[in-house]
Amino acid sequence: MGLGLLGGPGDISDRTGYWPLRFAHPATTDGAVLVPDSPLTTQLVDARDLAAWLVGAGARGATGVVNASGPTLPLAEHLATARHVAAHDGDVVAVPPQWLEDHGVAPWSGERSLPTWLPLPEYAGFMARDTSAAEALGLVTRPLQDTLRDVLEWELRQGPGRPRRAGLSPADERELLAAARTRTQAP
Repeated sequence: MGLGLLGGPGDISDRTGYWPLRFAHPATTDGAVLVPDSPLTTQLVDARDLAAWLVGAGARGATGVVNASGPTLPLAEHLATARHVAAHDGDVVAVPPQWLEDHGVAPWSGERSLPTWLPLPEYAGFMARDTSAAEALGLVTRPLQDTLRDVLEWELRQGPGRPRRAGLSPADERELLAAARTRTQAP
């Protein structure tokens, strides 16, 4: 079985919670949020949907080699959904992947990273798996909006002091936003 990104409430990897939480609580007073400007796709399956499908498939005796994941969406659409869930109305400052790499921002996870973003061309197609075989065996996934809303609620219940395993610290994001804005204002 192949997977895209597995997430949902309780995801302590911070990959699914980072974006809705960042849009809900921007690092700057003006509400700006730094995002990657990338044609990358994302593919998130809610752990609750995957678990229900696995139990049901086992009970039905379903077998096969499948890619079990959510729908393939452009990263920009994933981020727009996180922004909508968080009711964010500040600026979105999009920067190219090379700019992020030049400024020491790591992809995917870890300290000083931007979750769900991966460099291209190295990861082209990584989150663009055909899930039709899993769907034929009964996999049903909830809308991304529902997963991200539930993740945001879980994140907010955790409080601000929890150590993060992925994403930019507020201080790092403020520094990067200042550099990005200087870049766009240069003659």
